[in-house]
Amino acid sequence: MARLSIDQNLLETLINQSNDAVFVVDPATASILYGNDKACANLAYTREELLRLRVTDFSEAAPDASAWQQQVEGMRREGRALFETHQRRRDGSWLPVEVSARFLMLDGQEFIVSVARDITERKKAEAALREEKNKLEAVISALGDGLTVQDTEYRILYQNAVHREKQGDHVGEYCYRAYQHRESICPGCVLQKSLADGQIHRRETAARSGDRVIHLEVSSSPLRDAAGTIVGGIEVVRDITPQKELELQLRHAQKMEAIGTLAGGVAHDFNNILFAMLGNTEMAINRLALDDSARPLLAEVVRAGKRAAELVRQILTFSQKAEQELRPVALQEVVQEVVRLLRATLPPTIEIRAQIAADCDPVFGDATQLHQLVMNLAINGYHAMQPEGGRLEIVLDEVAGEEQTPPRRWVRLRVADTGHGMDEATLERIFEPYFTTKGAGRGTGLGLALVHGIVKAHQGQIQVKSAPGAGTTFEIRFPAHREIAAAAKEAGEAPAPLCGLAARVLFVDDEEMLLRLAQVALGELGCTVTAASNPLEAFALFAAAPENFDLMITDQAMPRLSGVELARKVLALRPDLPVILCTGFADATAIQAAKEAGITTVVMKPLTLGELSRLIHQLLAVPATRSRAPQ
Repeated sequence: MARLSIDQNLLETLINQSNDAVFVVDPATASILYGNDKACANLAYTREELLRLRVTDFSEAAPDASAWQQQVEGMRREGRALFETHQRRRDGSWLPVEVSARFLMLDGQEFIVSVARDITERKKAEAALREEKNKLEAVISALGDGLTVQDTEYRILYQNAVHREKQGDHVGEYCYRAYQHRESICPGCVLQKSLADGQIHRRETAARSGDRVIHLEVSSSPLRDAAGTIVGGIEVVRDITPQKELELQLRHAQKMEAIGTLAGGVAHDFNNILFAMLGNTEMAINRLALDDSARPLLAEVVRAGKRAAELVRQILTFSQKAEQELRPVALQEVVQEVVRLLRATLPPTIEIRAQIAADCDPVFGDATQLHQLVMNLAINGYHAMQPEGGRLEIVLDEVAGEEQTPPRRWVRLRVADTGHGMDEATLERIFEPYFTTKGAGRGTGLGLALVHGIVKAHQGQIQVKSAPGAGTTFEIRFPAHREIAAAAKEAGEAPAPLCGLAARVLFVDDEEMLLRLAQVALGELGCTVTAASNPLEAFALFAAAPENFDLMITDQAMPRLSGVELARKVLALRPDLPVILCTGFADATAIQAAKEAGITTVVMKPLTLGELSRLIHQLLAVPATRSRAPQ
């Protein structure tokens, strides 16, 4: 008995030295049969108080008898239990513990021995670790790039929030299977290179995201352990689609600039040819009898030449080489011309219905831009009805705006199609540059953006109505100008002075055919013409006798000396001399330079003889019957 007593005392002493709380519990009643000193200290009870408690009095995991019995049954099945829970102290606070429990048989009686370890510090460390992890995750996510951590087998160990949002949750999967649906490493894999040589690698690639293609920059770097051994890698995926779109826009802008430069050069030569063609044709008409059968034929040549000149102006406007000229425009004529062009070009599957009021007041604007606006709307409707076809309605009339006091008059254009229509989401974006719902190669996304810009530049209003399957209707209103109509009518009735000029003209152009035309045409109008193909020669002639000239007409683009430079030199000798700068194309910069040089007016080639005659009359402000000045 003495030996047994010594063993029990020794055992209890040893148990009380433990840093963990030890409980002996009756499995039937959950009563505490024994608790060591650590158990009393953790829960702040005396030994006598602890032995009067049941596990259900302080265990969060077993708050009542039913929960306790479930724990006991589970322990019988598994042989032991290991779990984390909280134990309530005497003051009501909770202590986090890790509990390890098992059954013990002694003298035929069943007991549960439970060891509860205080894990307060571990929980604090875990909380701190989670906080640091959350901070790191927030920093990584704030970068806006997707990031994965992979092992040497390319198995995904971690994804940041950005990557999960864009690519889905694939932790535990192989990278090449998760994202590329392959059974082996992707060709050109940058992570494979980093694992092989320990360096950072980058490359650009593309992938589908829903119904569009996105551009990605993928970079990789090795991940090393404390010994420096490569144990995995980090792969960062950056969406560079916006940058690629900007590059595309830049290339488009550069292409348009190149087209504009080419168009400017072509226009200069082409306008010179048209100038000569129109001038000589007009002179031929003037020399024919009024009943000559050739007159109508030559008149058609003149009309065709004017149309060609307008076409060149449209090209220059599109390439941004021509300054926009706002003037009274009969919109019904523009719309009629577009309708004629559409009837000739659209397939028979498109039924065109046009209702164009002939008595609409003019609008103040640029005819080329308005032509482009109507054409873009019509082509947009045509595309919306492909391939089945449908009906395109173009209506132009004049309406009163009741919202203004007094009511304002508007010229209203309505273009409607019976195509597939648009939903609200598409309607909100149709005027955005480069936004298009058309397939590849069928549109740039600029058409409706240009329409919107032209409407705003003309102080107009635009409304769009559409629904899926119900077609689309564009309604545009431009301010009507009745006072412009009256002025235009009065100007149209004024006789065109085509003869009786008595001006001494210095005509400078490097095109020989224009020099010959000027000498003959201006001579027939009564002018004395001194022609020069070399601007330096022209200045020498002028400098020798500045008072012998009433007017100088000069080309702009000439070798050795431009028209503006020649004008500066001439006006330095005769500041009062009227100067007409005649050019094949002129942008805002060229016009400003001409004004600063003192040039009286800048006109675009080609000019008709009537236009040139009226311009000379206006500049010299002399009656048509003025006698010729002495030589």
